[in-house]
Amino acid sequence: MSNSLSILVVDDEEELATLFQHAIEAMGLDAVSFTDPLPAFEYFKDNPNKIQLVITDLRMPGISGLELAKKVRELNDSVKIFLMTAFDIRDLENNSDYVSARIDKLIQKPVRFSELRLMINSALQNRC
Repeated sequence: MSNSLSILVVDDEEELATLFQHAIEAMGLDAVSFTDPLPAFEYFKDNPNKIQLVITDLRMPGISGLELAKKVRELNDSVKIFLMTAFDIRDLENNSDYVSARIDKLIQKPVRFSELRLMINSALQNRC
């Protein structure tokens, strides 16, 4: 399934970023991970049409996952974006940044890789 499209993973916890990257690669997909959202955005800017899915943590130093998602959305309107958080998500859907970022999937941590695999497969199938 490697058609040079890739998944961008951004989580400030290095172990999680690496774990997600390896889990995605085990699915036969290309993945790149970052622990800092700013270099992740620079990578996305250099490859806006190569990335088909961005999976980002909500709370990170520098810029939040929502801010990252909004910047990504400005460059590529069709990319899928998953937002992950270990925190309460009840009020998030009413957040104006959340609305303007048009998040495709809100993921509550911890997430099982079997569930993540289903979410990724569904998002990528719906893209075609």
